[in-house]
Amino acid sequence: MSIWRPLCLLQFLIVLVAFTYLGLTPSPENSVPMFNDKLMHCSGYFVAAISISFAFPLWHFWQRAVFLIIYSVAIEIGQHFLPPRTFDLLDISANSMGVLLGLLCVGLLVNNLKWFKKLLYRKTTSADPERD
Repeated sequence: MSIWRPLCLLQFLIVLVAFTYLGLTPSPENSVPMFNDKLMHCSGYFVAAISISFAFPLWHFWQRAVFLIIYSVAIEIGQHFLPPRTFDLLDISANSMGVLLGLLCVGLLVNNLKWFKKLLYRKTTSADPERD
């Protein structure tokens, strides 16, 4: 039995746990160094988009995007109820931009690099990795 697919799922779970912690902790700057807030949001969700693509490679582009954007909105709503954190539409915009850029990057890599496509779809149950 291959451990590849469970590892792909585990890494995505770790990303979600880390993002949830950082998103809902009162002082994330105590856990990670802070620089440009919107760039951090965008780059974080760029990584999340790559992560979800490895965890669920047979999901369509839009399914992965919707999942991560809804998750992002849920974190922002949670921040509204946790002072000193606040709900911020610009954070959601930066998160969404990161998701879209990350998924587009994965799409470009899948379409242009055979080895990446093999890696992404390794040990999937479907015989049709062309669903995206």
